Formats: sequence, structure tokens, C-alpha cells
Amino acid sequence: VGEREKVYFYDFVKVLSHFRPINKNKPHPWNTREAKLRFAFTMYDLNKSETITKDEFKNILQMMIGSNVSEDQVNSIADRTMREADKDNDGYITFQEFCHCMEKTEIDQKMS
Repeated sequence: VGEREKVYFYDFVKVLSHFRPINKNKPHPWNTREAKLRFAFTMYDLNKSETITKDEFKNILQMMIGSNVSEDQVNSIADRTMREADKDNDGYITFQEFCHCMEKTEIDQKMS
């Protein structure tokens, strides 16, 4: 959290709450679809600029798949993702664009 070197229990619980199934009968602000999307978005927004660049996406993708995929393949995936997600072609994926791309994804189930 921030530039701290420690994680406090409150912050730890808040992060874990994003992975609980959504209870529609008893909603909690940390565990809504939007909160889950925001959490996922921040995982890609490495410089905390409120946008995701192609380089940020490539860095995360490379960390997730390691050396199993060539750099050309990673570039190809990043290019295709940016073409599909960056609706206004400004070179960034905003949170709204990210949410639009995730409309058909069952994020509440995938993050549970």
C-alpha cells in the first residue's frame, strides 16, 4: 500500500475481500463487480496513472507467462489487446475502456 514496506491487516483483508464471491443479498463495497474490476485494473496500471499503456500490459503479460512465449508473441498479444480495448485510439486503456472489454467476463466468478 503506497510506499510502505509493511502490509497492515486491514489492507490485507481488503485485498482478500476482492476474491470472495459476490453476495447479492448482502453486498459489500469491497466486493462489488466494480471493486473487482478496479482491483484488476490496478494490477495492470503499474505507474498508477489511471491508464494502462501497451508497455504496462506487456510487462504484466510477460510476468504472467514467463519465458514460455516469445517476445514477438507477447508483442502481438499486446497489439491486439490495445486495438480491441483502446476505443479512442489514444494509446491508453482507461478504466471505462477496461470495464467495457470485461462486460462479458464473469469477473465475480473468476475472482472468487
